[in-house]
Amino acid sequence: MSKKQANTSLLPWLTAVLMVTGIAVLAAMYWNRNVTVQDLKVNELTFVEYEEVKESAAVPTGIKPDSLNLEEVALRVEKLDYVQKVTSYIEPDGSLRLNITEREPLALLIDGSNRIYVDAQGVKLPILEGKTRNLPLLYGYSSNQDDTLQDESFLQVSDFLVQARNDRFGWTTISEVAFDENDGVVALSHENGVKLLFGRNNFKTKLQNWKAFYAQVVKTKGIDSMQQVDLRFTNQVVTREI
Repeated sequence: MSKKQANTSLLPWLTAVLMVTGIAVLAAMYWNRNVTVQDLKVNELTFVEYEEVKESAAVPTGIKPDSLNLEEVALRVEKLDYVQKVTSYIEPDGSLRLNITEREPLALLIDGSNRIYVDAQGVKLPILEGKTRNLPLLYGYSSNQDDTLQDESFLQVSDFLVQARNDRFGWTTISEVAFDENDGVVALSHENGVKLLFGRNNFKTKLQNWKAFYAQVVKTKGIDSMQQVDLRFTNQVVTREI
């Protein structure tokens, strides 16, 4: 095939591409000129109310999409207590869509008479009426909502609680959690408040050891005589009885 013939055969394709591109440009110009934001759509939420989101987003009705700073909208909504992350975009009909990732309470922090939730990142969350959760009690930290828990001790506690939640057995058999400089993560069992020492790190393995110990020993021997179960070592379980 000659160079002239090759160019001739490519011409219809180039023409089609240029036509499609032109139509797309005209459609975009029409959309930007005529479409306005008339509605706010949000994914299904558990803790955050739609009206809260709408008020925080503060998007004027009738604004043109190219006049709307979506990043600023997301940042305003992310200031709500239970909002972790927001992604935003304009739908073809002009609706503003906000996909919100909510924060999930991990424990109920007890600080004297004060009560407040805390999530896995150490962010403190208010307790909302009608939206309470049955969570392990956490001791040893301030309830001041302005402070995010980020020290090494909380990172250990958070890791432990996340692993316990994933395991489910650990989640249902633990009632209280704290951190001790010598013993690491310390928990109390739901049954009889037996002290459980989990130490630091490797919590997935240690929770599996607790599950195995419960199935092999507690279910047969009972838990009434036990005062402490030491699970700090990954290859053995040490008990202290009354």
